[in-house]
Amino acid sequence: MKPLQPPEELLQTLGEPIVNEAFQELLSNRIPSKMAMEILSEFSKRWKDYARPALMILACKAVGGDPALVVPAAKALILSGGAFDLHDDIIDRSYVRKEKKEKSIMGIYGQDATLLAGDALLIAGLSYFSQFAQLPLGGRIEEVVKTIKEGLFELGCAEMDELRLIKNLEVKPDQYLAIVKMKAADVESYTRVGAIIGGGTAKDIEDLGRFGRFLGMITILRDDIEDTFNDKVELTSRLTKESLPLPIVFTLADPKCVEILLSIQSSPKETLDDEQIAALISLIESNNGFERTVKVIDKYLIEAKETLSTIKEPNLLLSLFSQ
Repeated sequence: MKPLQPPEELLQTLGEPIVNEAFQELLSNRIPSKMAMEILSEFSKRWKDYARPALMILACKAVGGDPALVVPAAKALILSGGAFDLHDDIIDRSYVRKEKKEKSIMGIYGQDATLLAGDALLIAGLSYFSQFAQLPLGGRIEEVVKTIKEGLFELGCAEMDELRLIKNLEVKPDQYLAIVKMKAADVESYTRVGAIIGGGTAKDIEDLGRFGRFLGMITILRDDIEDTFNDKVELTSRLTKESLPLPIVFTLADPKCVEILLSIQSSPKETLDDEQIAALISLIESNNGFERTVKVIDKYLIEAKETLSTIKEPNLLLSLFSQ
């Protein structure tokens, strides 16, 4: 038996060819604006999210389907996902990315051009719906389109509701986790669509959809841990322009934490002092913010694995949790 690839390698192997093809087709269109072409070309070089198409392929394989059939739907979600990413940068005022402080698309081209580039990606993604009619899916086409629509709608609603959490020092863990669940709707739509196209039973489709929802929530919360403890730039952005990550939400019951956050939010400085970070991390640790977040992740992990208990070929999906 061939050994399983590490999760990141598996996702890239399956997803990268479809991502590259989607952007090649996008850039082959007649785009009269030189700036638009430049922005979309630059974005295509940066977009390394291979999970969307890979998860669709894995879900399709898990029910014994032909993964080649998921390609049009995968391309639709790749490009629409890119649109959401650009629009999120505008909302979060993300001019730089990560510790390297690499300029984002908005940091290079500005807010207006980024908004329009996101619109172009969304239109390009939706154009793939026309290819669904060419697939041998029968009555499943309507279900695929409905699933994609509902997933994107719920994701958009999550982004809307999350606006109320920006710099919110009164948010409760349950409120935050409700938003996290909504934000995982797009991941559910990937695995659900893969199962539908693969010809899965109604139970298969429901189980793989639930698996995707849990996987999306796990991914978001793992990012919360990374943003909190390992990335000063992202932590600064989360504290001053975005929703607080869960380890800090768990710590808000401590008045000392609120005091530090108020000081940070009222400061004109764009970066955090090392002393502020050290004091905040110390409070998170004393309030078990990390451990409590890991406990939530572990709960979702158990539930995610349980959803695959009756799936025909679950091993590749289970391998995503091997590290």
